Amino acid sequence: MSNNTLNILLTCVNSQVSPSVIQLIYGHPNYDINVIGIDAVSVENNLGRSFCHKCYQVPSGTDKNYIPSIKSIVSENNIKLIFPCSDEECLSLSRISKELKRMGCDIACSSYAVVSETSNKYRLMNKLIEVGIHTSVAYAPQTISDIKLIAKKLGYPKNDIVFKPIYGRGSKGLKLITEETNRYDSFVYTCDYKLSLEELISILSEYQKEISKYLMMEYYPGDKYSADILVANGKVISMVIRNNGPMPKISPPTQVADIVFDEDIREFAESIVEVFGFDFFVQIEIGRDLKGNPGLIEINTRLDAALPITTGLGLNFYHEMITYAVTTKMREDIKDFRSHDSRLCFKRYWQHLFEDINNGTT
Repeated sequence: MSNNTLNILLTCVNSQVSPSVIQLIYGHPNYDINVIGIDAVSVENNLGRSFCHKCYQVPSGTDKNYIPSIKSIVSENNIKLIFPCSDEECLSLSRISKELKRMGCDIACSSYAVVSETSNKYRLMNKLIEVGIHTSVAYAPQTISDIKLIAKKLGYPKNDIVFKPIYGRGSKGLKLITEETNRYDSFVYTCDYKLSLEELISILSEYQKEISKYLMMEYYPGDKYSADILVANGKVISMVIRNNGPMPKISPPTQVADIVFDEDIREFAESIVEVFGFDFFVQIEIGRDLKGNPGLIEINTRLDAALPITTGLGLNFYHEMITYAVTTKMREDIKDFRSHDSRLCFKRYWQHLFEDINNGTT
């Protein structure tokens, strides 16, 4: 292995988006990259192995054996940088960042203190309100009576309400509490996310111990945005904003989105970055309230599946993070677009893969 060869560890490589992500990690202008892939599925069932230099099966990010497995892989392969692609792994890995640093390995995420604080959506919302940033008040119901009272405070049924897990990956468990429900749509479409308050109460009446795992907050009816931000020690280096449209993102990863340059969305994202000491990367999900003002939906410190969108502006965030890990500095000439000559729309189309079942080749 030459002095310019770097081994990069990528998690969740059996995901549908991994081929495009791996393709972007390769081809660094200054380093020869080997992608070492890991996932919770067995190697023989891991389609990502076809695109990686090596592939390993590891326990889930919350398993007690996850960290020992990671340390072993890092040591065996002289890993320089880990790209974490799930919330659970980001939290677990950031907890041992100092240990990994001593092994010569960085993690492309913020510190454990920042990751843990922002992953709790209830604490996050209240933190922002405390420092004067406009966002929805979040409530943490404990009982059915609480749900009814909070719904009234939030203006239901005139106003729709978001009901979602305090801790959660993507949009898993997200429900829009609204009177505009259609029982036939719920019957036909498995990804239907709408419930009436009466339906919610009926369901949770049988699972009252689960209520404390959720929060309730204002629903932003306007367009929803994702700000993908390259960060160095709390400083914004480059930001790419996409408009995901007005509908809630209930079946990620993003399939279609417009790259936009709304200045108020950018300023809102920047105000949140100032509160937390993010590093490497953060994604800030933002909506517009009834008056059109930006408000926080959530923060993701793990790498987002739609991060390849940055290449539409000629930016490869993966390469910049690799350079940052090696040199401890972001390049001074990284572009931070605030406008663009063309209107760009990101569209995702799937690839396919064939395997020889008898020979195990692709």
